[in-house]
Amino acid sequence: MGIGAARAGGVQDLTQGVIWRQLAAFALPFLFSNLLQQFYTTADAAIVGQAVGAGGLAAIGSCDRLIGLLINFFLGVSTGASIAVAQAFGRRSQQELHRVVHTSVALGILSGLALTVIGVALSPTLLRMMDTPEDVFPLAVHYIQVYFLGMIPSMVYNMGSGILRAMGNSQSALYYLLTAGIINIGLDLWFVVGLGWGTAGAAGATALSQLLPAILVLRKLSQLEEGYRLQLRQIRLWREETAYIIRVGIPAGLRMVLISFSNVIVQTKINQFGLEAMAGVTLFFRLEGYLYMTVSAISLALTSFCGQNIGAGNLSRLRQGQRVATGMALGISSLLILLLLVFTVPICSIFTRDPGAIYYARLQILYLLPLYFIFTLNEVINGAVLSSGRSVTPMVISLFGMCVARLGFIYAGLWVVWDIRAIYLSFPFSWIVTHLLLQLYYHRGHWVQGQRLRDAIAGQSAGN
Repeated sequence: MGIGAARAGGVQDLTQGVIWRQLAAFALPFLFSNLLQQFYTTADAAIVGQAVGAGGLAAIGSCDRLIGLLINFFLGVSTGASIAVAQAFGRRSQQELHRVVHTSVALGILSGLALTVIGVALSPTLLRMMDTPEDVFPLAVHYIQVYFLGMIPSMVYNMGSGILRAMGNSQSALYYLLTAGIINIGLDLWFVVGLGWGTAGAAGATALSQLLPAILVLRKLSQLEEGYRLQLRQIRLWREETAYIIRVGIPAGLRMVLISFSNVIVQTKINQFGLEAMAGVTLFFRLEGYLYMTVSAISLALTSFCGQNIGAGNLSRLRQGQRVATGMALGISSLLILLLLVFTVPICSIFTRDPGAIYYARLQILYLLPLYFIFTLNEVINGAVLSSGRSVTPMVISLFGMCVARLGFIYAGLWVVWDIRAIYLSFPFSWIVTHLLLQLYYHRGHWVQGQRLRDAIAGQSAGN
């Protein structure tokens, strides 16, 4: 059985068939996976908020930005691996797939090890640099150091699920995440409520719950077609594949790091408005996470779809898929935004009874969500562009739009008037700047001129 017809391990060919049905069938399991992941994160915050109080909730919130800063760089490597796998799958190259799969798993293990060392050793210093208040600092340190002890299985799972998604399998990650989430919530209740371990207990529950998905995703990879199934003894770094993954992944990771870095600076400014503002912002980003995960699911599904079609040299199908994905992302995110706007107070009350925290969360929702569709469009465009392996220009655009423009707006706004709404308004401002730059780059077409796309088209023409 050739790669084009392969179904072992649940993979599927995205280079042929009805586009909207394929994207929907592929994206929905991934969407549910992301929503489940966000639900478990939300449940984690709700348990801590009710059992520990606003201080525990603020501690987790202060860690979120820092965790994102440290993790996102290495998640970029996972993005590079997914793109390499999707393109190799589209080219029907079993030998290349074998090398990419084993190289990706090796990079996942090394990334997790590096994150564990960096996170545990540097997090107290970094939290100090973020002006974390003294009454929150001990809880934040306990949370983040325990959290990073689970990085090796977490990165292996992310890398493995990215490999499966690139080959059209988005169902397996959903099943693994569902199991892990149930374990996470159960351990949360035991560690935080039953044993009274506070924020460290919540972090420990998250770290331990990552073990099972990592084991399951490695097992699934070992069930792929014989030519490219995972064999533990052959996990190694192949030079060409490692170079390509890093070349694509580092700029993609830096893009996410730059966004996270700007969020760390934003969090530093928010910390200066006090405990209630910190707790309110934590609530907002927990709720906004449902929106982000929805958009991210469709964007990553589009990256896999476009990656396979780039490998096959099919530009027209790539363009059609991008239009379908845009409609899906806007439709689903609009529904979630409407629900959050209408039911803001009841939803926030699930997490805390503190009226100040609810006030700040509601204020941020009102200022950000009406323009969230711009952010949605940006993520879909990025998903299409990254599939070609062209990740440097999106990184530069993000540097200017999401960092320079956002932080410049914040500093200028707070200089004029010391009001937290200046921070809130910086987000839609940065989305608009980023969107204008992305549209310019996208329509000029340079992103579809990557070497691997030219090679794929040339190979297809030679075959014809």
